[in-house]
Amino acid sequence: MLGISGDSPPCHTEFARARDVRIPLLSDLHRTAIAAYGVLDEERNVAYRSTFVIDREGILRWGQAGDRQMTRDGREVLRVLDVVDALRKPTSR
Repeated sequence: MLGISGDSPPCHTEFARARDVRIPLLSDLHRTAIAAYGVLDEERNVAYRSTFVIDREGILRWGQAGDRQMTRDGREVLRVLDVVDALRKPTSR
């Protein structure tokens, strides 16, 4: 798990410290990843609030994006992670 934003590394350091964030935070100052995932608001040069689930093989399994006012549901993300994890496990018959 990791976070990506257009903020600078010093901003990420302060954000992680203030909120006790323990996942890697990657800085996308040039908006390369943000644009590649189609979540760049070009008019404001910011990313839409987004969450993506990408499996270990690099396949995009699920995603959602919305403007700043949109509320993300952590329970839904956890449900999706459980489904993706179950797809990885062999079934016994």
